Formats: sequence, structure tokens, C-alpha cells
Amino acid sequence: MRKALVGVLRGLVGVLFGVVSFVAFIVVGEAAGTLPAFIAVAAFLFVCQFLLSRGHAEAHRKDWPVMLAMAAPFLVSTVIMIFVERLETVLEQGPVLLFACAGIYAGAVTASRMARRTGGLLSPRARQ
Repeated sequence: MRKALVGVLRGLVGVLFGVVSFVAFIVVGEAAGTLPAFIAVAAFLFVCQFLLSRGHAEAHRKDWPVMLAMAAPFLVSTVIMIFVERLETVLEQGPVLLFACAGIYAGAVTASRMARRTGGLLSPRARQ
């Protein structure tokens, strides 16, 4: 029961981080342009996923629900953009989904590697 509740809470926090990063994408995109906004989103989501997955040695394999929840605002906005916006707009702003997913997955992989090195939660070293 407790494990399921923790999973749900991590998913909700993931959605919250995704929404905050989407708002940051809009703000940075208006101020600095699309490429800096893409980089800012990837960096922000990297840090968020790293913090959510730290200590979990199998984060990049087992935390897919959290990663998907974090990417959900970008996935939904990209799908809406494909149907509503012109092709030029989609091609200019659509890659934010790729940058978001790359940042999220990189954060999970980094957390996983650090957990394995330090003997974190669920690491092969901790089981011995």
C-alpha cells in the first residue's frame, strides 16, 4: 500500500514538474528564443528527474510512469500543436518534446549510475 502511494505521489510531482517546465519553456522562449528554451527545458527536467530518481539503481528502467508523467504536458501540447498550428510552427517548436524526453531520460540514467556507484537503494551492492 505504501509503495503504491509513493508511486502515485512521485507521478503527481512529475506532472507538476512537467507543467512548471512547460511554463518555463514559454517564458524563456519569449525572452531568448527557441533553442535556449529547449536547452532550459532539458536542463530543468534533467534535474527534476534526477531528484525524483536519486538512490534508485534501476531508475532508467523502472521509473517509466514518472518519466511519462513529467513529459505529458509536452506530449499533449505537441499533439495539439500538430492539429492546430501551421507546419512552420510545428517544425520550429515541436522538437521541445525530444529535448524534454532527452533531459528526463538523462536524469534517470545519471541517478541510476550514481546509485550503483554509491550503493544506493535497490543497487546490486546494497543487496549483498
